[in-house]
Amino acid sequence: MRPRRILTAREATEILDRAVQEHALAVMSVQQGNDWHTFKCRFLERDPDRRFVVLDHEGADGTAPPELEIGAYVGISFRHKSRKVMFASAVEAKGRFMVDEQRSIPAIRYRWPETLTELQRRAYYRTPTPRDVEVTANLWLGGQAARDGAQQRAMSVFGGRLADLSCGGCLVRLDQATPPEWGMDDTIGLELHLPDGREPLVLDAYFRGMRADDDDQMGAAVQFVGLELAKDGRNKLQRLARQVQAFHRQHMASGFKSRGSGQRLSFE
Repeated sequence: MRPRRILTAREATEILDRAVQEHALAVMSVQQGNDWHTFKCRFLERDPDRRFVVLDHEGADGTAPPELEIGAYVGISFRHKSRKVMFASAVEAKGRFMVDEQRSIPAIRYRWPETLTELQRRAYYRTPTPRDVEVTANLWLGGQAARDGAQQRAMSVFGGRLADLSCGGCLVRLDQATPPEWGMDDTIGLELHLPDGREPLVLDAYFRGMRADDDDQMGAAVQFVGLELAKDGRNKLQRLARQVQAFHRQHMASGFKSRGSGQRLSFE
């Protein structure tokens, strides 16, 4: 089963219809300068003929949303059944949406998305890196835009080994004994040397703090951001999904090898 697929136009319309009916919670991502901002909002309306969707702009968790200009590009992700759906869009208009005859709320009209990408839930599960596989990783403050400057200042780059991976983030065991003095949700850059024979994968991410892995070793928790918006984001997401799936298969295979009394199975 594919961990990632592009939805057909009919599927996209049906899913957006359901999102509006349920006032589904969405996470909006927008890049301002070198920083990324995310906030929660809800679907309010859609019109596949006039090619737009409307989401509120008051912040579902009480956090004030960032200012968005007409034409600004944003990334939107939300849950549909057991899957995650994500797309990119642009701001077309800002105003207020009439919830009922007595109340209106701030809202933004976005362009109907050209494509929707659907990810299986498994793609967002953290899959441990197989013990016989070493994936080196480098992290620095400031995101992809700060990569060159960070490399010139070697002390500002933190190296390590990938402990686990999903399409939403990862955990990196750092080589340095002293953890980075980054704040929660600081935008960082991440370079992953995946074992797929290709050039390093470079991503923008949020720093989520230091956490223990399955072996009780501390690592830097990272959440990927902006994949919906980046020009090569779809290709990066595909690489991540394939690698997560490959790690999962390796774990399944090693699990079967280590299980039972060593008797051979035969299939007729």
